Amino acid sequence: MRNLFFYLSVLICSSAFGQDVTAIRKTVEQINRTGNYTVKTVPNEYFVEKGQVTDNGSELKGFYYKGELQKMGYSVSVSAWRYLTEYFFDRGQPVFVHYKKYRISGGSGLLNQPVLVSESRYYYVNGKLIKTTGVSGKDEEKKDHPKEAAVLKKDLENYQ
Repeated sequence: MRNLFFYLSVLICSSAFGQDVTAIRKTVEQINRTGNYTVKTVPNEYFVEKGQVTDNGSELKGFYYKGELQKMGYSVSVSAWRYLTEYFFDRGQPVFVHYKKYRISGGSGLLNQPVLVSESRYYYVNGKLIKTTGVSGKDEEKKDHPKEAAVLKKDLENYQ
């Protein structure tokens, strides 16, 4: 009886999370299909003035539809690496984070084509992480993406 209860609870929970992930995927697809975004770009100089200096720069882009932030793309390049994080929002809350890490230089200098080293996806409901997929580094697993998204949203608001 105990085993039956355990299996039923796992089945119900996985089914509920599966529905949430499906809804999040549909939201992300809709955001990616939407055109006519107003794009606001925060250049590297803004981050340098805040004391966030990287040797190969950083950039933040906010994609707005009808005045509401739908998506952010944050790129940071440090030494031989480029980190690209995309944040997707539903009603102002982050629901999906797509993280990629690229190698941009090798022993003989910059690579002609960046090499994808790791990629991971994070699904959120009401600010709570419900699912992670992909391969990520140990540092990435420790990130608080909703908190980081809030800081970056403020950077978009503060940049003139």
